[in-house]
Amino acid sequence: MDQSAAVLPLQAPKDVSIDDIEQELNKIWSSKGESVAARAATFTLVVYESLDDALLLPSPTVEAIATQNPCRVIDLRAKREGSAEDVIESQVAAYCPVTREQRSSLVCCEYITLKAPESAFVRACSTVASLLIPSLPTFLWWQGDLDLNSLLFQKLVSLSNRVIVDSRGFVNPEEDLGEMYLLTTEGRQCGDLNWKRLSSWQELTAQAFDPPDRRESLQAVDRVTLDYKAGNPCQAFLFLGWLASRLGWTPIERVQTKEHDYLIDRIRFQRASGGEVMAELAAVPLASEMTQPGDLIGMRLTSSDIRADACTVLCSETTGCMRMEAMGGAQSCVIRQVAPIEHDSLDTLLTAELQRLGPDHLYEETLVVVDQILKLAF
Repeated sequence: MDQSAAVLPLQAPKDVSIDDIEQELNKIWSSKGESVAARAATFTLVVYESLDDALLLPSPTVEAIATQNPCRVIDLRAKREGSAEDVIESQVAAYCPVTREQRSSLVCCEYITLKAPESAFVRACSTVASLLIPSLPTFLWWQGDLDLNSLLFQKLVSLSNRVIVDSRGFVNPEEDLGEMYLLTTEGRQCGDLNWKRLSSWQELTAQAFDPPDRRESLQAVDRVTLDYKAGNPCQAFLFLGWLASRLGWTPIERVQTKEHDYLIDRIRFQRASGGEVMAELAAVPLASEMTQPGDLIGMRLTSSDIRADACTVLCSETTGCMRMEAMGGAQSCVIRQVAPIEHDSLDTLLTAELQRLGPDHLYEETLVVVDQILKLAF
């Protein structure tokens, strides 16, 4: 969040009947007047989050979004207990960013909160649909367990122009990545905050082969080693899928083993130009709290062709390059350190997704390869 901005409640959260939400919002603006605050929006953000009992207040991330974008937020907070017949609690509020440079009326974000068991939300989808701002894009930020068979998920997706998830939190990572692929094949525009966290790794990998004398060596790469913090393989699969999709590799075999304390995935690819590529994904147990489960911590690209200048090592600044460098080899390697994954906060990642309209073709092409890998039998 911009440190020069604060959030002013134009209207603190107020309990209302679910049928009176729009009417109550109109009252807020009519009572304040345009000289105080301007009612404007550039999109609607529908947030679904599975929670225990919690205060009906905006999350820090949503507050940060409100400081940068006039919008309407519809926050669906699912209680873990209850039935489809339970009353849906609702509140309305309005929050306005106040900056040091503020000179005129405030531009504010409307905030609608609905709280109920997930089963009760299904019957509230018609209400959600009526609260969407016509002619403006609608984003769905889904923070629950990903399930394409969920009637609630299906209904909310049908109301949205773009679906945003964070695969770092996937409960069933491999299955959920497959479901993201299915969503894109249905023509749904999708974004993954975890995909955005890979941008530094992708950029440094590409830069390593920018020099003309190394560019040709990229096609000679036939050994890939990826280390990630044990717990969630999504980043590793997404990075490998991205690399394979760029270089024209087709996965043909997958073997999973447990070696010492490491869970190892070995994937064999066929190159379009002929020959094979071997990739190894290692889930490394780390006690460090500096990284999150699933974060990439090291990568090594090499070639069995001793004439190729292909050896490239990337590693996280928080863990260092010791394991990757210890693998040795006769070739000298280009070595780069990647800034900590958390240099992009959750609200920064989400804001970037909210500014994108249209499909993310690179992400979709990556998911094609990831789905092919995951469908291979061990």
